[in-house]
Amino acid sequence: MAQISSNTFAVAIKPVTFLAASFQLTSAVGGSALPFALGYAFRKGEVPATASVAGSIPALQVTGKNWWPDGSLKFATISGRADLTANVAKTIKLALGTSTSGTALTTADLRRTNITASIAAGSFGTVSWGGADWDTPFQSWISGPQMSSWVYRKAVGSDPHLTAWLEVRLFVGGAVEVLPWVENGYLNVANPTNKNAEYVFAMGGTERFRRTIDIPNHCRTVLIAGTNFSYWLGTDPQIIPAHDKSYLQSTRLVPAYSAVIPSNATIWASIPNTFAPFQQGNYSPEMGQGGYQVAIGLLPEWDVLYIATDDARAYAGVITNAFSAGRFGIHYRDETTQRPLRFSSYPNLVTNGGGSVGISNTGASTKNTYTPISQGTTPATWDSPHHPSIGFTAYLLTGRYYFMEEVQFSATVNFLKNTDFERKFSAGVFQSNVGANTTRGAGWAVRTLAQAACITPDDDLTLRAEFSNSIAANIDFYYTRYITQTSNPFGFIAPYSNYAAGSGIYAESMWMEDFFTASFGYTMDVASSIPSVTVARLNEFFAWKAQSVIGRLGGTSPSEFLYTSAGLYTMAIAPTETPDFTTGQGPWFKNWGEIYKATLGSSNPGVNGPLQGGNFPEASSYWGNLQPAIAYAVQNKVVGAAVAYDRMKSASNWSDFVNSSNQTPVWSIIPHK
Repeated sequence: MAQISSNTFAVAIKPVTFLAASFQLTSAVGGSALPFALGYAFRKGEVPATASVAGSIPALQVTGKNWWPDGSLKFATISGRADLTANVAKTIKLALGTSTSGTALTTADLRRTNITASIAAGSFGTVSWGGADWDTPFQSWISGPQMSSWVYRKAVGSDPHLTAWLEVRLFVGGAVEVLPWVENGYLNVANPTNKNAEYVFAMGGTERFRRTIDIPNHCRTVLIAGTNFSYWLGTDPQIIPAHDKSYLQSTRLVPAYSAVIPSNATIWASIPNTFAPFQQGNYSPEMGQGGYQVAIGLLPEWDVLYIATDDARAYAGVITNAFSAGRFGIHYRDETTQRPLRFSSYPNLVTNGGGSVGISNTGASTKNTYTPISQGTTPATWDSPHHPSIGFTAYLLTGRYYFMEEVQFSATVNFLKNTDFERKFSAGVFQSNVGANTTRGAGWAVRTLAQAACITPDDDLTLRAEFSNSIAANIDFYYTRYITQTSNPFGFIAPYSNYAAGSGIYAESMWMEDFFTASFGYTMDVASSIPSVTVARLNEFFAWKAQSVIGRLGGTSPSEFLYTSAGLYTMAIAPTETPDFTTGQGPWFKNWGEIYKATLGSSNPGVNGPLQGGNFPEASSYWGNLQPAIAYAVQNKVVGAAVAYDRMKSASNWSDFVNSSNQTPVWSIIPHK
């Protein structure tokens, strides 16, 4: 049996034991031996370290990128060729199988296709690739006999910021697929500004794209317009993959969702099926705006639509919105490595908040070390307390280098915007009581960091350890602050501000606490590359943190918080305006019953009833916000969680919330089985 690794491949030709995993391929044109490639996540333990993955079609290539701690395969790209009838889905079943070696496609094979490519950027200059240019890729991404992939880059003219990129896939038989993009974002190169030009992409002697684009500082865009999401040398097979959604959820790299979304739900009308550079997509006009946003959640609504349905429209929504993330000014590429920055290399560097920076609430540097001030067109603003997951699901579906880097850029800009001593310099700690974060921002930043640690390939010596070490540092920080010393027994972490200033008590927005709780619960599933001692600390901290949602779903005893009012905007968390979170001394309320009275003005009435308040039954309400937190508490068997969850679900009007979730599915997260 051949072991799958990111440096070697396995082409399995004979299925032995079929797995629960499968995917479908649908071609708009149909044909024989049509090339395809996709990303695929695997459940822990399902594909042992010494096994190969086969399929119900011949010569399936599986190239591993990440492995679970037990050595089993976690994520891989899958490629091959399939005979497809136009507009008829073909199911490919995956299996453990016997494998055969083969000769990997090389850049010499790429040259033999006689492919040429060029990107013109008006007066900035033109870059081109052909002949010997293909021999020296920036990155070798995939290697195998069915498909090999490389990433190429060149500076555009003499401009110090503008670069042109290609992600190239070569398939056996000579088909070539190319994703081109331009980028305007270096970390420490002076005078970053916008690059307004007519951008033209040509391949194989044919112009494929032409459009005038104003690219602000630290932004990028793929050079694509319309319904095709890449370019082909020869005939585009027009294949759309569809993953087994139940299996994808079972890997735990994405949450489990209960929503049953009808095909006529209003949300489908807003999902884009085409792309144009710098289109807004489904992002809010202002990321920092208050209220409900479809982008906010462990995953954004467009990703949830793909994960929770089998509707073919959802795939385009995932891809186009991931491309649209290039409009945010978060792409601070380290010019010394040509990669997103390493935390350990920049303990004091902080984003310069002046000029036309596209980052809100930037911090300070104790060494007065800042990125160069930005000029020109201001990018769409990145606001970390409201920032969505970007690129993560698109990477899981496609295995594209481009989307992997989008996740990494979002994780590194959250680090870069924080004051150096508050983030613990290179450690990259996101504190909940820091203004650059707030409670929700710290939660979302940890979520994004965990996603970056999850998908950065195991053999990436530049960034893999950086993200894993930062996850461990965050866990250790919160464990030390709240577990190793006396603290409140309610799972409340230090907030940024008192929502009841002047009242004599301290109040916090519980939905922010719920975001934070859910993010750490999700981290327990996806961040598998941390030391075992840190995993134990994470488990212990999460069990404590989950009390902030479990306690609000209490019973009818006077010492409990009655579950019917758990969906609150704010709640009293301390009987003083100056509680000491640092040493954990408080003072704190004696029990949840006291919190109920201080918050609602009367004692627990001791009577079961319908769920109320917090904009119930809307799924976008505070009742929706708490669902991921209690779901991960139940999943991880935190004491009291299952009873609290059942208590909520037994309410006479629970079905009203369920029905609303079918129209607004982001918060319909349930425990993984």
